[in-house]
Amino acid sequence: MKRLSFRDPLSEVYLRNNQIIRKINKKEKFFFENLFKDDFYKKMTNDNWIQKSEINYNENQTEITHEKINNFTEVTEMSSYQLFLSGMHTLNIAITSLKNGYMLKDASAWNVVFYNGNPLFLDIGSFQKWNEEKTWIGYGQFIRHYLIPLILNKELKIPVSKLFLTDRDGVYPKNAKNKLGLKVFKSLKYLEFILAPSMIKSASINIKKENSSNSEINQRILLTILGRLRKKLLSLEPLASSFWTEYTEKRDHYSKKDIEIKKDIIENFFKKNNGKILDIGCNTGEFLFIASKYCIETHGIDIDEDCINFIQKNLNGKNISLANVNFSNPTPGIGWKNEETLGYIKKNLNYFDTVIFFGIIHHLITIDRIPMIDIIELLSKLTKKNLIFEFVTKKDKKFLELASVNIELYKDHTKENFEMIVKKFFSIKEVFALEYNSERTIYILEKN
Repeated sequence: MKRLSFRDPLSEVYLRNNQIIRKINKKEKFFFENLFKDDFYKKMTNDNWIQKSEINYNENQTEITHEKINNFTEVTEMSSYQLFLSGMHTLNIAITSLKNGYMLKDASAWNVVFYNGNPLFLDIGSFQKWNEEKTWIGYGQFIRHYLIPLILNKELKIPVSKLFLTDRDGVYPKNAKNKLGLKVFKSLKYLEFILAPSMIKSASINIKKENSSNSEINQRILLTILGRLRKKLLSLEPLASSFWTEYTEKRDHYSKKDIEIKKDIIENFFKKNNGKILDIGCNTGEFLFIASKYCIETHGIDIDEDCINFIQKNLNGKNISLANVNFSNPTPGIGWKNEETLGYIKKNLNYFDTVIFFGIIHHLITIDRIPMIDIIELLSKLTKKNLIFEFVTKKDKKFLELASVNIELYKDHTKENFEMIVKKFFSIKEVFALEYNSERTIYILEKN
């Protein structure tokens, strides 16, 4: 039995026989029995706000079994808009719970993941009976995990995923103040949540007031506090990038005919091949959306946070999972012994039935200087069956721009050498030439 979470000693989580198990004591057993029976909680579970769970009894231990979900996006892979949605999800659960006599004891961004394109709350150990006080112990944590990261993202363009790689417990006000410099004076929000707390010796942010003996008054006060946090969060909602809104119309390295050829390739392939797919460098999601019509799981990653924001805002209920991941420097395992959160590659080895790899190879070769054979080998480890690959020659306009004065380094970057490398891992099933850009070719490859 492998321990998955130990940071809450009252609610440790384990993996046993491919099941997620949470051990609970006798006192907690009665609490969770009542919680799971409550109509508001059942509704949140049925609406997929919260991970589905059930209580199991045996002679030695009472346990909660959680529905096991695969391949979700944690906060170290979220875009700023996903973090914003995660924060809204946390507040909605906190407000709904408070109205029904319960409260979340923390507001960690690690409690929420993105699964099938939507936020899902995992940590049921965070629920407790409301103590009828008008303070929220999770107040400071919510600011560190949501408001401050979104402020830094807005002002300094720091991807929120990178912040949580180094600041597991969110960004403390003092650190945020040092990063912002004089920009901390730009907004009253910044003064309230960053400057003022950073000038206090205590590293935590909290609201301390004398509690009224009237629980109804205290509840209204606490609901007002939560509502105010929601308004502050709404004011930090990331905007859709105008560049990506107009991208498909302005790109000049493909003709409209070539884009239609690529779309037809994807459409025709996935009519016959479904399963789980990954689009690496998914851009604005035009191929993801096509594949999602046929596949049981559709995943997209991109190094550009604005791309992930753009797709997430335009999902319109589509079952597509997204992550802000740099394929040339993927998210590592972090936490204790680097094992609390698996790295992106490790958790996705041999997971997908098909990987789409369009318009990226020249970036990895010229900018990141990654050898072709290493790229193909890694792709072969991610897919169980197929790879749809776009090869870009060294004469391509974009390749020349990226290579610049170093173009002589790529004299061996030819279709012949590419096909020789590919055949070590894949067999070539189909080849499609583009019409406008003759320097790009689409390959349908099948894993050996």
